[in-house]
Amino acid sequence: MHGVESSIQSAIYATRSGGVVVLVGLGSEMATVPLINAAVREVDIRGVFRYCNTWPMAIAMLASGKVNVKPLVTHRFPLEQAVQAFETTRQGLGIKVMLKCDQNDQNP
Repeated sequence: MHGVESSIQSAIYATRSGGVVVLVGLGSEMATVPLINAAVREVDIRGVFRYCNTWPMAIAMLASGKVNVKPLVTHRFPLEQAVQAFETTRQGLGIKVMLKCDQNDQNP
């Protein structure tokens, strides 16, 4: 997660008790978070400044089927509709908005 206070709050609420929320990169200097909720449920909050060495683990998790991210992609647009895709994101209408750049692969 990066920067958006409501995303940090949602991550804390959505994380199972004893789980870990990882804040990647830099956001604003101060954020309001449900600290008591995290403390009572023993949710660890960790910061990561860079993306160093995170991609190999993420790719391995996806390849193994341990993590299914397909439900997170809520919108798909061909490259020609990039403005509409960015507007959809700006309006907060989806979780993950994807641009499909390959003309031969426009399926969801």
